[in-house]
Amino acid sequence: MVTTSVATPLTVVAQTATDVTLPAVLRTMRGELRDSSSGAALRGAEVSVTGVMTRRIRTDAAGHFAFSQLPARTVRLRVRLIGFTPLERDIDLGPGNVSLSLRLGASTITLDSVTVVTDARADPLSGVAATSTIDAAELSATRGQTLGETIKFLPGVSVIQFGPSIAKPVIRGLNSQRVLVMNAGLRQEDQQWGTEHAPNIDSFDADRVTVVRGAATVLYGPDAIGGVVRVEHAPVPVAGARTGDLSINGFSNSRQGALSVRAQGPGVRLPGIGVIGYRVRLTSRVAGNGGAPDYSLSNTGFRELNGSATIGIHRGWGNADVMLSHFGTELGVLRQAHAGNFDDLQRAMTTEPRDSAFTYTIGSPNQRVEHTTARVRATFTLPNDGALEVTYGSQANHRREFDNHGPLRFRDIAAFNLKLFTNSIDVRWKHGLQRGFLGTIGSSAMIQGNQTRGKAFLIPGFDLSQAAVFAQEEYAIGRVTLSAGARGDVFSQTTIPYSDAGIRSAAGTTRWTGFSGSFGSDVHLTSSWSASARIARAWRPPTVNERYAQGVHHGTAQYELGRANLTPERSSGIEGTLRYAAAGGSMEVAAYDNRINGFIFLQPGAPVLTLRGAFPGYNYNQTNARLRGVELSGMITPRAWLHLTGTANAVRGTDRVNGGPLYDMPADRATVQARVVGFRPRLGNWYMGVGAVLVRKQDNVPTGTVYALPTQGYVLASADLGSAQLSLAGRRIDLSLSATNVLNARYRDYLSRYRLFVNDAGRDLIVRLRVPF
Repeated sequence: MVTTSVATPLTVVAQTATDVTLPAVLRTMRGELRDSSSGAALRGAEVSVTGVMTRRIRTDAAGHFAFSQLPARTVRLRVRLIGFTPLERDIDLGPGNVSLSLRLGASTITLDSVTVVTDARADPLSGVAATSTIDAAELSATRGQTLGETIKFLPGVSVIQFGPSIAKPVIRGLNSQRVLVMNAGLRQEDQQWGTEHAPNIDSFDADRVTVVRGAATVLYGPDAIGGVVRVEHAPVPVAGARTGDLSINGFSNSRQGALSVRAQGPGVRLPGIGVIGYRVRLTSRVAGNGGAPDYSLSNTGFRELNGSATIGIHRGWGNADVMLSHFGTELGVLRQAHAGNFDDLQRAMTTEPRDSAFTYTIGSPNQRVEHTTARVRATFTLPNDGALEVTYGSQANHRREFDNHGPLRFRDIAAFNLKLFTNSIDVRWKHGLQRGFLGTIGSSAMIQGNQTRGKAFLIPGFDLSQAAVFAQEEYAIGRVTLSAGARGDVFSQTTIPYSDAGIRSAAGTTRWTGFSGSFGSDVHLTSSWSASARIARAWRPPTVNERYAQGVHHGTAQYELGRANLTPERSSGIEGTLRYAAAGGSMEVAAYDNRINGFIFLQPGAPVLTLRGAFPGYNYNQTNARLRGVELSGMITPRAWLHLTGTANAVRGTDRVNGGPLYDMPADRATVQARVVGFRPRLGNWYMGVGAVLVRKQDNVPTGTVYALPTQGYVLASADLGSAQLSLAGRRIDLSLSATNVLNARYRDYLSRYRLFVNDAGRDLIVRLRVPF
């Protein structure tokens, strides 16, 4: 992470006193927060304490804050306020109670230096579950790429790739309806059941991304049986100046250009509401055909236009915000993957495609997707460090897919046309210490309707409703924190019959109920070492596509057939994590063993010939599975100017019925990077580095597969250099140049859905420029 400079030095003055001693070695921390330049009290700053448990409050009108019943040990204090440089300090509460006088210096940096408030107090999971976070400074290195591309090098994470435009997150071998994406505190509902249906999220909007690896169903529901990706936005500013930034990115491989403009500030007055803060953003991305080392990937360009606006208020009772966003994209589907007959399909899978001319034109087959979100969220401050958070969301997703063969190939009529409407509400009481317990109690509800309007069939229309109650609690005993949670869900799924008699899509309603639970502990062994362990029970009902799919799925270029009598998946897992953090570096090792009864998967079958062409055939099936794995990550700083980082992942998926491997498990992989950093007055915070991705041959592949799946290992080299706060023409800017697949290696990743037809992308040179204003 790049270190940033500030205009005014940040000072911290702490006076430790032992005026009062609390029973049972509990401590109190009080403090005041002021502007280091003017001495004025700073109101509304977020102050959090982490150590054994995470607690968070905001400063009052006089800049005061107070925490009671803290453990008598060293805790980490964090202070955040937009327009000021963040503060982080370790505070030793062992000797007694502490009174603090804190000063924040104004920052020359805009919002990207601010750590974002996480949603719904998910922080308890960071102690007992394996989590990874990318903050705003680190996100700047991947701006303009998809969410999947942004997180794919984190421990335990990989992606299902569909050329240069689609990347679907995979966590510990699980994806799609088993990995929940939370966007700005709202569950993303965008037809995520499709493996090529990437999250419809503007990557420029993210100020922080957190990945929870492993079942997180207690707080998030059955969709999180594999994990959670939380995309978090910074709160709208309530103090400071009006600011903004312009981001411009260029990619050589697909000749992609990306432009994003953001403006924000406080001080707008609305009738009947008063003074509010605001943020608006507009983003556009345009790309042509991607390129493998020896040929272009025909019809893989895309266009994207996104916009969002958020207004927020902060009052004595708490805070609230309203967000409205729209995501729109048109993206091509690899033309070689759509064959007219069996002979063409065989040739496409066994011979390299002819090089095609580069173009920005998007022909058929293609997808056009629009996603609109409205979200209202209010947080009410309660006594004893508590809060009540209410979030309501309304989402509309429209997905259309257009044919390359058959009667519609010359007409602008969608073969596959889905409209999904979702309304949801989530209520959470985040209570402070109550008889030693700290946690979250809540309930949620969702109603959803899906319309099938295309000329061709893939899934039926359906109505879905869901309701849940849940609780997650923590209890600290000295160096040990115990965490436990429970959740109950009720689902109702009603399918709507399709008019074609040849389609197997019976009408009817199916209801499921299920229970999720977890128990874990986190032990602080020393000041540098900690260990945690967790057991979790989770479940997930089958989705409509898994039960009733019947037809060509254009994006995946395959014929899919569902199975109506599928039963819910039920998992039982155990995981353990060992962590080390000190001045010279950090390290984390995580291991897990997860058993899923009724595991639902796509099983390859014989090719299918339809009026729209010949496609590989896949059937939904069910078995009992076991997924085991190890994840490693670490960073060493042998010198202040040298940072060495690395990760490694290995996952093994086993079919417990036949003893063979599961389909679509990620290959073993490791990443290494060496980076040199420094600071010069005009160069700002500069850096340069080299790295590599090493992927082992995938030899855990089911036997008897009718398609020749690529399994060879590969190595991809990368390099980057850049600077934050570079001085140019009297203005401070961020500028970087990076290169991926530097040696232009030929390879096919096992999780690439185009692996049967073409190589993956070749060398890519990327320029990123960000200009604050």
